[in-house]
Amino acid sequence: MSLASRMYHGETSYDFIGRRRLWFSISGLLVLISLASLVVPGLNFGIDFKGGAVFRVQPTHTVTEAQVRRAVGSAAEVVQVTESNPVQVIVQTEELPSAEVARIRTELAQLTGVERNGVSTEAIGSKWGSTVSRKAVVGLLVFLVAVTLYVSLRMEFKMAVAALVALLHDLIITCGIYALARFEVTPATVIAVLTILGYSLYDTVVVFDKVRENTGSLTAMSRTTYSQATNLAVNQTIMRSLNTSLASLLPILGLLLVGSYLLGAETLKDLGLALFVGVAAGAYSSIFIAPPLVAMWKEKEPRYAQLRARVERLAAQGPGTERPERPERPVRAGAGPARRATGPAPAPPEPEPETEPELAPDEEDLEEAAETESAVVAQTPARRQPQKPRPNQQRRKPSGRQQSRPAKRRRR
Repeated sequence: MSLASRMYHGETSYDFIGRRRLWFSISGLLVLISLASLVVPGLNFGIDFKGGAVFRVQPTHTVTEAQVRRAVGSAAEVVQVTESNPVQVIVQTEELPSAEVARIRTELAQLTGVERNGVSTEAIGSKWGSTVSRKAVVGLLVFLVAVTLYVSLRMEFKMAVAALVALLHDLIITCGIYALARFEVTPATVIAVLTILGYSLYDTVVVFDKVRENTGSLTAMSRTTYSQATNLAVNQTIMRSLNTSLASLLPILGLLLVGSYLLGAETLKDLGLALFVGVAAGAYSSIFIAPPLVAMWKEKEPRYAQLRARVERLAAQGPGTERPERPERPVRAGAGPARRATGPAPAPPEPEPETEPELAPDEEDLEEAAETESAVVAQTPARRQPQKPRPNQQRRKPSGRQQSRPAKRRRR
């Protein structure tokens, strides 16, 4: 039998819910590091969000970053000389007037040895960047509201809150790693973030659906707590979640490595990193964050708190103590000893064989005459009164059985 089958049937299990403090500590540390990285050094927003101008040119000879900065001047905010083939010089500036844009194009053309038309220019205003940011936030809020309504109607509100906590956990960790890697935040990054929310929610809903199935039959007399039923659900779905996540991570990893580093597509790099980190964080939160949070919250309810106390009490008493023994009844005066409720009932005493009383000599003739008369009456067939025939009654065939003769008593 495979490991997945044994985990599904509860033969092999890992206590995910019981070690929730460890998982919460690891997640808390990652969230703190991510929040700190969002402050220092912070996200590297692209030109699409903050506005400005970007100049790209392929030099005909070797050019250094210092030479580019001297040629452009103080207007250059970001200068990058890629090492890919072909080599490309990228200069990013703030929003500039048209005369300053023309000057920088001329300087870059002379430095790299190309014509002026060989320098591509992309200018974006700050209003467009603010519009993109606002639409991204609105889209995120609409998504979170839709998730809350769906999970609340399909399952329950507490599971919806736990799913939102898992989504927030994935978002913060993804943004923190993005800030530490100093990748540029572009519209492709926003698309990747919205995509990983879908992946994270999918895994969480799969686990919650199994949790609802396992905990729906719990009663006050059950022998399983809410945490134990939730832990069984996580063990039953962990292989499915891992297989789904690995099947998603492998193509994303190929997109990140082949598309960005081998093909030199910068947009694929931004998209691939956000997807890879988000899907991995979503697989982690759907197993180690959301189910333990729901179990911890649900066991504070009086119903499941009493069930947990009962199960722990039975476990402490040992097996066979679920049904207490009945108390012995008091012995009444003049009565025998009381029986135990759990012991077998004593067998009744065997009756003594009855002996027939001896008859007097003068009574033997009278008994013999009575026996002879009873035998004659038993052998004489009784006359049956004729019954009136019914119109729809069918005659029954005789069974062929003979009437048994009465047994004669033995004479002594």
